[in-house]
Amino acid sequence: MSISLDDMAALARALLDVDQEVDNAEQELKDAKERARVLREETIPSAMQELGLEELKLNTGQKLSIKQEVYASIPAANKGQAHDWLNDHGFGGLIKVEVTTQFGKGEQEEAVRLSEQLRAMGLQPSLDQSVHAQTLKAFLKEQLAMGTNIPLDLFGARPVWTAKLSNK
Repeated sequence: MSISLDDMAALARALLDVDQEVDNAEQELKDAKERARVLREETIPSAMQELGLEELKLNTGQKLSIKQEVYASIPAANKGQAHDWLNDHGFGGLIKVEVTTQFGKGEQEEAVRLSEQLRAMGLQPSLDQSVHAQTLKAFLKEQLAMGTNIPLDLFGARPVWTAKLSNK
């Protein structure tokens, strides 16, 4: 079998066509995911709240329900302020601290003390503090349910009602 330059050009065009099909399919998937998000987080929860429902059993046997979720991710620019707020309000135990080794929740004071000792020895340790995303989400959800006044912007948080469809 002998392949000509025309054959190679045809193969190149075929690759371009398939790459375009992939791009189109990926865009369709992205669009479908966005439509599902709007239904799940906006349209259905709003309609169910308007009807005063938190749960609805469909004639298919499936159950449609809504619950409040919290999406949060502390913006880098707010990290110090967010940690200060947690510490000032008695929730400093949520903060994980690292000084070349990882410290657990609630061990912030020990990490700072070790960091200061290392600096006194002429070393330059890096001190990293963070709150795990799932820990932050659970904390904010709990505090909102209790009616605690939390600066949501500081935590990059937004409460969202979400719909869930359960099978039989």
